[in-house]
Formats: sequence, structure tokens, C-alpha cells
Amino acid sequence: MKKILLTLLAMSTLMVATAQTHKCANDTRTLIADEIAAGATQLDFLAKMVYGYDRAALEKEGITIGAEAGNIVTLHVPVDKLGVLESNKQIVQYSISHRIALPECNDMRFDTRTDSVQAGLGTEGNLPYTGRGVYVGITDWGFDYTNPNYNAASLDNLRLVRVWDHFRLAGPHPEGFTYGTEFSALDDLLAAQSDTSNLYKIGTHGTHVAGIAAGRGKNGNYRGQAPNAELLFCSFGLGESQWLEAVQWMRRVAADSNRRLVINSSWGMYSFSTLDGTSLLSQAINNWADSGTVFVTSAGNNGHANFHLSHSFTPDAPGDTLRSVCVRASDIYVTREAGQALVLWGDANTAFSAAIRMKNYQGEFFETPFVNTADGDTTIVDTLVCGSHRIAYRFIVEQQNPFNDCPNMRIEVAKSTTMETHLLATADSCMLHAWNLNLATNRAGNSGCHFAARGNAGYSSGDALYAISEPGCAAKNITVAAHKSRTWNADSTAIVPGGIANFSSSGPILNSDMQKPEISAPGYEIVSSINYFSTSADEYPAVMEWRLGNGRKYKWAAMSGTSMSSPSVTGVVALILEANPALTTDEVRDIITSTARNDDSTGALLANGTHHLRWGWGKIDALAAVNEAVRRVGIEQAERMAVALKIYPNPATNLVTVLTGCGAREQLAVYTTDGRLIHSEPVVQEALLDVTSWPRGIYILRIGTRTGKLVVR
Repeated sequence: MKKILLTLLAMSTLMVATAQTHKCANDTRTLIADEIAAGATQLDFLAKMVYGYDRAALEKEGITIGAEAGNIVTLHVPVDKLGVLESNKQIVQYSISHRIALPECNDMRFDTRTDSVQAGLGTEGNLPYTGRGVYVGITDWGFDYTNPNYNAASLDNLRLVRVWDHFRLAGPHPEGFTYGTEFSALDDLLAAQSDTSNLYKIGTHGTHVAGIAAGRGKNGNYRGQAPNAELLFCSFGLGESQWLEAVQWMRRVAADSNRRLVINSSWGMYSFSTLDGTSLLSQAINNWADSGTVFVTSAGNNGHANFHLSHSFTPDAPGDTLRSVCVRASDIYVTREAGQALVLWGDANTAFSAAIRMKNYQGEFFETPFVNTADGDTTIVDTLVCGSHRIAYRFIVEQQNPFNDCPNMRIEVAKSTTMETHLLATADSCMLHAWNLNLATNRAGNSGCHFAARGNAGYSSGDALYAISEPGCAAKNITVAAHKSRTWNADSTAIVPGGIANFSSSGPILNSDMQKPEISAPGYEIVSSINYFSTSADEYPAVMEWRLGNGRKYKWAAMSGTSMSSPSVTGVVALILEANPALTTDEVRDIITSTARNDDSTGALLANGTHHLRWGWGKIDALAAVNEAVRRVGIEQAERMAVALKIYPNPATNLVTVLTGCGAREQLAVYTTDGRLIHSEPVVQEALLDVTSWPRGIYILRIGTRTGKLVVR
């Protein structure tokens, strides 16, 4: 009873305070209630903090802090402490940790010209590049730690440097974290064999992705892009906060070894996200990218789904109503579905209304009341009586989202095999966008379903635009589309360019002038390694097999998706960072886009200064990109010497972040104004200083020939 009372008290405090301050979106408040009803005793959040916040004060409240990406942190909060999120003035905004959904190699290397880079053919000085000295981080599920694609065939050495499995409970945990198991010793990894079964059972997705980015293949066949890069794997806990903590762990491992790091994320989500780069997840990615970590993400696999709908409402058309049939996932493909999730966003500081209409086989209509965002934040749970059928639904309504000031709704409709779902929406003056998603049982809706007219008068059909999901919509991410590999036609002795893959998701980004995706890479029928221990391994016909002395027969198989094109670019980034480890993340992105390859399929994008909503700037060209990276050695370093150090917060009382703007290892020195050295440490890209015990005053920070001033008060 005490626990129930404490929970109700915390929720009451949260709801009242939120109505006044709006530190979080209404979806967070609704999902908090869902989790507590399901028996949760602790919830995970992303939060924006004031600079120089007092970590110890939060910890005294029983709140654990996980990852820190500048002023964006992850919080683990007991349910009886939820009121602290609103009452604590150090917390500016927060969002519940939303759940995440998971969405041939020889030709791939030919298409991307990586084969030439690995062989040193056409590179500056004819030097080969294979990713040596660079860490490639893979955040995914379905890892085979024993696979010969990143081991020696004798399993006596390992390019897999470190593993963190969030689902394996035995420990030991990584330093600073309280869950999962970390492996680094070869014998421990071989004994563990693979990651632990989770929502996706024991899969193979991560093993396939890792092989594309950095696999060594067999006898030169199906080699990945950076076959000498070293690997970090994290089977992360299906949530935003767990992914951010995986990134922080990878960054720490890379910093300890003085290595550059590129992280691949072949997953995405549309549920409960602003989809415009303003979310706390996107802000965290941007912060870490500015301090040297390169992020590469798949664009998504909804290019073939007309799951987006937009309509412009104007005052000169009163009564205008948008109507569309919301096609079910099971009408398009075989899938497990709990229902449909309709996500609607309007313009900032406007309002719109929406309702659901159900139609049975006899042509009868049953309609919910219209719900207006102008009436304020609310969550409506009800049942629509449709003759002998009852359809459960939920409206999560927000008048003004705290991250982008836009009104929005999420409408969840339970699955029905006998009723057709229709969306109705109206507004006085508003540009309305809507998405129709499969409502998965874990609330991580990721598969697009069509909007259609189906012969209904006045109804609209959807399109495949605005299809980039989180985290691909973060500004500093390199977001990757997919195309078919170009091939060599022996009969005509001509290279046949590959077209865009029909599943590759399209831009643009909602409410933004960001140009997404940035680049395209091969993602159709890409051959890579399969997890020997996977519960689904038999579903993939073998293209190549490798039987080892331990009696296991490892196989390579073909898979398609932007999940496959993303690691192709990740591997190319490793080659670029090997060629020039001093490049900033922005410079890596600029090199990739400015050296993109255009052909008959893409059109003359670069020549026309044109960005394509599906191609980005064109196809990745590893040879041109690596050569450009080499040419920038020295020039960029010299220019960077004039770049001021970034020091924040300044003035400071607690923690201070110093950004160097350089990927090389340098020495940070701190002096008093009378020239006394009080602190010195090596730094790569970023340093975090604890000035709590420093006397008040002015300090001089020096890295190389650059200096900055820090005020401690």
C-alpha cells in the first residue's frame, strides 16, 4: 500500500507541475502512467540540464545519472521520485526513454570503389587504407562473438575489442554502469558465444551489419569496407537512454585507446518523436558529434509505403476536412500487429482537430468525437461501439510540444479484421502532416502502412515523403539511403549503374531545411556474415560457408535494407579517419557529400548543386573521399590552430566541457593568471574538468598554441 501511495503522490506532483511548466511532452506523461500500470518500479529518461548542474544533489534524491552528452543526460528514476523531474530547477526539459525498433559485398566494394582503396590503387601515394587504428562501434542486436569474419579462422586472435550486452545480467558491469555484462578477454567472448536472447530473440542483424562495415571475408570474398578496423559491439536495451549509454561507453573505450570512433546505428523509430531534429536524442547526438564521434544511421525502409499524408488548411476554405483510409499492416505484408498508430503534427502555434471513423463490410460508419489540440493536453482512452463490434482507441493529445512548439496527436486504434480505419482531420489554418504506422506490441512502431482513398469520394491517398526516422533526422548524423550495386556486364563490357532501392526512405525533414539523407550506398542483396547461434539463421540461404575446426559451419547470406547501406558508409568513414584522424565530424560529412559519385541513375546532382530527397548528394565514393581526406592533412590542421577553444559553461561552478575542434591527441594545460600550472591532461576532441575545488578566479586554458579563458565562481 505504501508503494502505491508513493506512486500516486509522485504522479500527482508530476501532472500538476507539468500543466504549469511543460518540462515534458504529453506522450511522456501518458507513457509514465502506462509503465507504472505495468508494474515498473524505475523509469528511464532523457533530460536537458542547466550547465554546471549539481550531480550529487540529484543522486541524493535517489536518481542515477548515466550518459552525459553535453547538457543532455540519461536519468534512472524510481517511481516514487518522479516529482523531482518537475520540482528540480536543474532539469530544464525531460522525455521518457522511448522504445526502439529494429528495422552482395563484392559488388558493394566495386560500387563504392572501396576495393581500390584497400588495394592502394589510385590513392594518394598509392597507399592502401583498411581502417587500421579506427574503432567501429555497432549498436544493434544479434552478435556472434566467435565469427571468423572478424576473428582468425583459428579463433586465436580478435579484432572485437570490447562487448557490452545489456541483456546478460550476470556482470561484470562496465565501470560507471549498474547493468549488463562487459567482455574484453578473448576466452570470455568465445565462451559467451553470442549476445543474449531479448525481444528479437537471438538474431543475426548485428553480425551481418558488422561484417559489412569491417568483416575480413574469406579468401578475399565478401570482405567488408574496413577489414582492419577494430570493433566495439553493444546489444543495447531497446530504449533511447540505453543507446545513449552505449555510445558513452564506446566513447570512453575509444578515448582510453586514443582512437577515432565511428558508430553505426542500423535502426530507427517514428513513434513518440518530433521527427524534425529537435528531440533530446537528436540534441545529444549533435553534442557528441561536435566532440569528434562520427554517427552513421540508416535512412529507413519505408520508401515503398505511402504512409505519409499532408494537407494545407486555409481560412478561405472553412469546413475543409482531410479524409483517408488507414491501411493495416497485415493488408500489405505478413506481420504481427496490435493495431495502428497514427501520428499527426501541425505547424507551431496552430491547432487542429482529428477523429477516427470505422467502416464495416456493410458500408456502415461509426465515428469518434473530434478532438482539438486547442483544448489542451489530454489522453483519452475509450471504446467505439460499432454494432456488434467494440474497437478500443487512445488519443494522446498535445497543444504545444516543448521541443518544437507544435501541436500533435498520436492516435492508437486496436487491430480489427472486420473494420476499416479512416482518419478525419480539420483545422482553420494549418499545414498538417500524418503518418500511418504499424502499432507493434512493444510500442516501437517502425513499419509504414499506406494511406489510401479506396474509391471514397473526397478522400486522399498518401505519399512516401518525410520518411526519415529517429535518429537519422539528427542534424549531425550521416543518414544513408540504399541503392542496388552497379555491376559489370561481360557481354556489353559496360558498367551497369544501380538504381535506388524501392524500400529506401525519402526526405525531407519536417519543419527543417536539413538535407536528408546525405548519401546513398549499396543496400540491396548485400552478402555478409550470419550469426551461427541465431534462432533464425536457417531463414537465410547460404551464399558462402566456412567450416572451422570446432565443427561449426559459418555462413554468409544476402540481406537487403538501409540497415545494410549504413554500415557500408560506416566502413568508409573508418577509411577516411585512418587517412586523416584529425578531421572533425563536420569535415567528414563534408568530404562524403562533396565527393559523392553521380551517374545515370542519380542524375547530375553535384554538377547542378542539387540535393535529391532519396539519393542525397549521390553515391558514396570511397576512393575520392579518402584522397580528399589525405589532401586536407596539414591544411585543415593549420586552419584549426586559429579556431578558438570552446569552453562551457563559462563562468562555471562545477563541471566544465572543453572542445578542442581537433581529433588528434593533444595536451591540455590550465594555468593561473600568474603563470602557475595547476592541471594538465591529454585530450582528444573533448575534456571534462571538475572545478568544484578550484578557488574562485580566472584561469588560462592552453592546448598547443591556442588559449582560452575560464572564470570559476
